Amino acid sequence: MEDRLGAATRGVAEKVGLANKKDAFDATVRPPMAAATRSLSDAIYTTTARTMDGIEGAAGSFSGWIVQNIRAGLGLVDGSLRPATTPEPETLQERRDREEKERRVRSQ
Repeated sequence: MEDRLGAATRGVAEKVGLANKKDAFDATVRPPMAAATRSLSDAIYTTTARTMDGIEGAAGSFSGWIVQNIRAGLGLVDGSLRPATTPEPETLQERRDREEKERRVRSQ
């Protein structure tokens, strides 16, 4: 149906002399319209990219602020997490007992 309609439209345009007008339109009007469309597309893309960069920067700054406040609240100056209790080093007798127990487990 669309092919017939297109063919009929082209046939009528040729009969009334509009076929040459299409070529003139394509030569004079279409390039500026394409350039304007391209320019608008580029502007939208650039604006969107800048907005997303700004959002990313704000999110990073906010998360950094949260981490900084948590560290300050915990009293962490250097930013490292240390265990609340540090285990005492193993004594010589404890080490011997542990090694003996490991040997027994392996031999079973």
